[in-house]
Amino acid sequence: MAAPRTASSLCSLRTLMRASSPLSGTHSLRAQIQTRRYSKEQPSPPPPSRSPSGNFYKTFTRPVAKGLLLAMFVYQLAYWGWVKLEQDEITGERKEIALLEDQVRSLQEAKARRA
Repeated sequence: MAAPRTASSLCSLRTLMRASSPLSGTHSLRAQIQTRRYSKEQPSPPPPSRSPSGNFYKTFTRPVAKGLLLAMFVYQLAYWGWVKLEQDEITGERKEIALLEDQVRSLQEAKARRA
């Protein structure tokens, strides 16, 4: 005697049948269309259209903001590099000045000893 079929086993059999059927996608699509065709509910009206300026800002706000942020980042990077080079140049000039001052001092001491 066969075991009684439960709802869960029938559901799993339906799932297996759909998965193995080559036309399962078209069958479910037909079922959806027929359900929709015979449905008593009316389809919802389309959303109101936006103004042209609203569409423009919706389309281009994100890319423009991305471009501005990228430009600011590149500017900050270039500015940081320029400041770093300036600091290196100033540090080098100060070292050179200190070296020249030491040379002048040593030459003045040597001149004072001769005299």
